[in-house]
Amino acid sequence: MIKAILMDIDNTVMDFDRCSERSMRLTCADWGIPYTRDMFDVFKRYNDRRWQDIERGELTVARLFEIRWNEVFASMDIPISDGPKFERDFHVYLNVSDIPEKGAKEALQYLSGKYRVFAASNSNTMKQALRLEKAGMLQYFERLFLSEEMGATKPSAKFFDIIFKSLDDVTPSQTVMIGDSHTADIAGAAAYGITTCWYNKAGLPDNVAGADFVVRDLSELARIL
Repeated sequence: MIKAILMDIDNTVMDFDRCSERSMRLTCADWGIPYTRDMFDVFKRYNDRRWQDIERGELTVARLFEIRWNEVFASMDIPISDGPKFERDFHVYLNVSDIPEKGAKEALQYLSGKYRVFAASNSNTMKQALRLEKAGMLQYFERLFLSEEMGATKPSAKFFDIIFKSLDDVTPSQTVMIGDSHTADIAGAAAYGITTCWYNKAGLPDNVAGADFVVRDLSELARIL
């Protein structure tokens, strides 16, 4: 019997792509950098690659924040060398960005009426709590399990160890992990014995190893759970 839901945040509950694109555009305006959509595409490519490095334990989040904008600017021949300063300014906007995924609030209302709902995210504690509160969704989470305060990241077993040691009345077999990342969310949870639901927002082929369920719209969760 399912008792609990672990919910990823970025690109599952909050629309990270739209939030980060808006934050980038505003930061570029502050810095006097002409913004083009190509810049976001480059950022997303480098960001996704570096988060995969983090998931494999090859990079820390702190180091990511030091290097990713310098990589973006260098690849686009933009003469900005202080990537860490741009990162800090970018986060001023990102930390208060509150654009939800389509149907996220309705899905959380439904899930929290039937199950205990917890956030499980590789992210910053203060940022995510503030963003969820601004979007009117913090109330649906019993607790936020965030990598910054846990000292572990998905998909590591240590991340899930910490969660279940604090939930003494919930087991992995009684839990569903919902998330957009087939590596961090789906592979990590499946290896731990957790039922998984892949939020395939990009409309990719659905045959992802480890995914017990696949949804392309969060409204479909009511049919599955």
